[in-house]
Amino acid sequence: MAASFSLFGTLGLSAVLLPPGRTHGISPLAWGSFLVLILAGATWFVLQAADMSGAQDWTDVWTALPIVAGSTRFGTLLIGRVAAAALAILLFQCGFKRFPALAAGAAVAAEAGLDHGGAMAGTVGNILLVSAVIHLLCGGAWLGALPALRLALARLPMSEAARLAARFSPVGIACVAGMIVSAVVQFIYLVGSPAALFQSAYGLTVAFKILLLSFLVALAAVNRYRFTPQLAAGQQVARARLLRSVSVEIALGLLALLAAGWLLQLTPPAMALMLNNP
Repeated sequence: MAASFSLFGTLGLSAVLLPPGRTHGISPLAWGSFLVLILAGATWFVLQAADMSGAQDWTDVWTALPIVAGSTRFGTLLIGRVAAAALAILLFQCGFKRFPALAAGAAVAAEAGLDHGGAMAGTVGNILLVSAVIHLLCGGAWLGALPALRLALARLPMSEAARLAARFSPVGIACVAGMIVSAVVQFIYLVGSPAALFQSAYGLTVAFKILLLSFLVALAAVNRYRFTPQLAAGQQVARARLLRSVSVEIALGLLALLAAGWLLQLTPPAMALMLNNP
């Protein structure tokens, strides 16, 4: 997830916010994100195939791989995500702008099919699936762009760095709004009540994510209303402060992604209630 977020955010920043014709050294970041995505995806695929098949040795694993690839939602979505990411990085290398970001966004959105909404049928499942897609795309466009943003802010001249920071703020605000709205929808259908936040591992993990998001929003506000104006005024110390703040945001974003990955292994309280009371 972190690698797909980074690829999407990097290509999106390049397509929309960076000055045309200049990549500011983000090409290695895009390729690094893609390679991590491939390695992590391959590892996940092999481990999941072993788990699904109850494999006892490597022979069982190799036998299970084509079956998982062609006959399961997990295999289809994972292969589709890798294909979309590969298309994105190739288009980026060929000099395209918008299309690589769109392809990388598709790779991020496909993750929603592996979420709880993707496993549920009916109206509730569709609502959760749509909210998960929005949540992932907003998270990728904001959090995924932070490494590339930091790299560009460090390399650009002071005036251009200030303009980039100012232009990124509305994108961040829109993404935060989308994440909050989609998170509320998921909270209603998966957690159910504020009390449930403290009654299960799922609820506690959600509470931890909410805390992280609050810190991230606070840092983004400081960047927008304090450090960016200082940078625009030509204060050299503002660049160092802004870079440190973005670095902290990246670290908190990684923690949020770890929490999101852990949530996939847990049963939501509201879903557990439905299973116990069919």
